[in-house]
Amino acid sequence: MGPKPTRTFMAEPKRLSFWQIWNMSFGFLGIQFGWGLQMANMSSIYQFLGVEEKDIAILWLAAPLSGLIIQPIIGYYSDRTWTRLGRRRPYFLVGAILASLALVAMPNSTVWWMAAGLLWILDASVNVSMEPFRAFVGDMLPKDQRKSGFAMQSLLIGLGAVLSSALPFILTNGFGVGKEATVDSPIPPAVKLAFYIGAVVFFLAVMVTILTTREYPPEDMEAFEEMKRKGAGVGHAFTEIFQGIGSMPTAMKQLAVVQFFTWLALFSMWIYFVPGVGKKVYGGEPLGLHTPEAKERIEKEPRWLAPAAALAKEYEARKMELTAAAPADRSDRPWYHPMLQMFGLAKGEPDPGERIDSAMLSDMIRSAAAVDKKPSEKETESPLVKSFALGLASHGIDSPAAAGVSAASNELLETLASARRYQEGAAWGGVCFSTYNLVAFGFSFVLLAMTRFLSAKKIHLICLAVGAVGLASAAFVGKPSLLLLSMVGVGIAWASILSMPYAMLANVIPGNKMGFYMGVFNFFIVLPQILASVALGKLVDVLLGGNAMNAVLAGGISMAIASLAVLIVGDESESGEIGNP
Repeated sequence: MGPKPTRTFMAEPKRLSFWQIWNMSFGFLGIQFGWGLQMANMSSIYQFLGVEEKDIAILWLAAPLSGLIIQPIIGYYSDRTWTRLGRRRPYFLVGAILASLALVAMPNSTVWWMAAGLLWILDASVNVSMEPFRAFVGDMLPKDQRKSGFAMQSLLIGLGAVLSSALPFILTNGFGVGKEATVDSPIPPAVKLAFYIGAVVFFLAVMVTILTTREYPPEDMEAFEEMKRKGAGVGHAFTEIFQGIGSMPTAMKQLAVVQFFTWLALFSMWIYFVPGVGKKVYGGEPLGLHTPEAKERIEKEPRWLAPAAALAKEYEARKMELTAAAPADRSDRPWYHPMLQMFGLAKGEPDPGERIDSAMLSDMIRSAAAVDKKPSEKETESPLVKSFALGLASHGIDSPAAAGVSAASNELLETLASARRYQEGAAWGGVCFSTYNLVAFGFSFVLLAMTRFLSAKKIHLICLAVGAVGLASAAFVGKPSLLLLSMVGVGIAWASILSMPYAMLANVIPGNKMGFYMGVFNFFIVLPQILASVALGKLVDVLLGGNAMNAVLAGGISMAIASLAVLIVGDESESGEIGNP
């Protein structure tokens, strides 16, 4: 059994009050707000941009790969940084600026590869802020307060994710923000506005921590500078990182197994839960061309795009007219009715597209059929225009007098309704994510109490077992409201996932390498995510019958394995003694 961890360079931390711990952790609310938007919306954004379900997983590869590369490097260098702003806070600031810019750009993606590239930037930027926040607890709190510090982070993470995950649903139902794609953007207005709000929240929350929390300077600045000189250079950083993997304390290696199966489960849920709800529970389908035959037909007969673009413009113009006229049609309602709509306790206002009937759309089709103006490049790439083109081509609508106008109108109305159902399902998937984060937020208070009489190891084992049951049950639920019950179990596990492994880890690693080992530990979060990104799409397509909810079930099984793996973690994770590597 090795020696107790010592602080070679940093001053011994003092006990902090509740509000001091709150302030030093508050930036995590913003970080999770941005991350929550990403988790709840990236799969649906890819589908809005025409990506098929079997190809979604590989496009998530950016997230774990950026974590694999960025977090250990940021942890390594933040251990060796001291500026006028402090040790970790410079990274908080840079990450917040870059992530906020990426959040603004993401919903303006027009093609899938643009969204995938922005995901790389967004996830890397989030990691720049997030990794030093983990080490921040070890820097700023004495050992007996660390469980409370990580539990506080879990509490604020839950609060940020609750607000962000449900934001598109709230904007649509409470504020009437549109849920249909437009010619200009395949991503619905409610999703776009949610990302803009997220950019502001991310930056402001991180600034609260930067402005209210002062860091401890190195106790021996000369020794600190000598350590920096010896460890300078990216090559040296990577050498130490890979040496660090081999020299991990025993308890850290054991925790790595738990983390691997835990995050394999979570990534399965994050990738496929929202598409599964949109398609399997709500019976929807995004706009666009989804079969090789449909794509080939429009590519070979692009003449259908001209009347389709004209129809899309007229359709959007009619929606604007209906929106402007809508307030006069509403009966008197109590002042609190919009709040009920916001939280799903009253039915939201119908989308203007729902007010367009077959007769109206038939008139628009006849008008558009006479148009022979070449569409713009943006119009030819629009999923809305492509869907209209397929409908017109299927019924041979090449003139205002064509016989199939009525049939084409009915088919296109169902296409539009299906797209709205998919977006409603995607928004409800966000509500489900919000629910498990709300449960995690509330359960964080329970965790704070549980840490007084139960070990972190026992807490984590129980919580993961409950989460496994909740996640697996989602695959067998057919009603949207019942999915919320499944998310209760996931939320209990999530609260523990965000705090207990780090509390155990902080007790078995040296204080002067806190950021470094936290970064190395992140390998066992990102490696299962890489595996899921590479293999899950093929697994869903070939072995799971194309049903995204079967991937969620597989995630539940993986979380059950993680729960059992907690049993192998040694007791030194509680005693604070560094085990032999």
